[in-house]
Amino acid sequence: MLGRSPKWLRKFPLPYLIGIAALATFPLACGAASFDCTKAATGTEKAICSNPEVSRLDSELATAWRGALAGSHDAKALKAGQLTWLHERNACGEDASCLSDRYRERLAVLAGAPLAPNRWDQTWMLDTDSPSVGGTLTFTGTPPRLHFSISGYNGGHLGDNEGDVVLQGETAVYRDSDGCKLTFKREHDSIAVTEDSGPLTCGEAMGVSFDGKYLTFAAANAKPSPDLVSLNVLDNRSENDAARALLGADYDTLLSTINVGGDVDDLDRLGAKVQSFFVRGLATSNAAIVMHRGNALWIGLLVIDAKNDVRMRYYTNVPEWKKRVPKTILAWRDQIDPKLPTDIMR
Repeated sequence: MLGRSPKWLRKFPLPYLIGIAALATFPLACGAASFDCTKAATGTEKAICSNPEVSRLDSELATAWRGALAGSHDAKALKAGQLTWLHERNACGEDASCLSDRYRERLAVLAGAPLAPNRWDQTWMLDTDSPSVGGTLTFTGTPPRLHFSISGYNGGHLGDNEGDVVLQGETAVYRDSDGCKLTFKREHDSIAVTEDSGPLTCGEAMGVSFDGKYLTFAAANAKPSPDLVSLNVLDNRSENDAARALLGADYDTLLSTINVGGDVDDLDRLGAKVQSFFVRGLATSNAAIVMHRGNALWIGLLVIDAKNDVRMRYYTNVPEWKKRVPKTILAWRDQIDPKLPTDIMR
């Protein structure tokens, strides 16, 4: 699906750049990174290879790791810490600024002088429970003079801005000639951003706001992954487990559509609760309808097929509805496009 999700909340398993067996050696390859970039397979590996700064940091970390391991009195604990760090780094995906932060933090730890987790000069993540709404805030420089860049998204709508600020204690205020005003206030391990100038003034698209609480990467990445219960689509874990079993890989596809939603009438009189959802800016390609009565589920889900065409998949775990689509779902589909092909999933 085309819906975006914030990189720091993705929990999909990513291959390690350096496997457990390689943790003791970190062999250097030709090139700036500590591995052979011609064999880069994941998005994270390719991002490391394509960014000179991150490549350099990767090479520095390989050297620091060998030194730390050689001088360690507890290699087992050191390797466990490295594996934890690898999970955090891989969760950055292809985000170069996030990767750079993770490398600098790990280098500081291996040097015995960990960076303060609540320092201004790092990348902060918008605290959000929605997989289709998010943002990042990065500060660089040396306090009190800092440069910031901020970006946000709501579905398919984006926005970004950047500028220079001067700290006054734990607060900084940014103003520009277009009337944009942003206030940044650090509170322990988070930064509160207030957009004082109103919507669409600071470079945001419709529905996008820079307002909110921004967390350190570690705090944001430690939050539980969203599911159909936390997003108020289903009522309990039993229903959520039934949806996972029914949808398989399309469970995450459904999650990516939970952006804008509303109640729908149960035209089939099944006694079901019905909600429809779509992604802002992508309503005709990223959308879904969910009917549920306890663990009984009827779901219509738009997907993009191999030919890049939109079609609807119909799922149900109710035996008598396996071969027919409820009128409620058909009416929803027809409002989008009555010609959409429909696949009845087995």
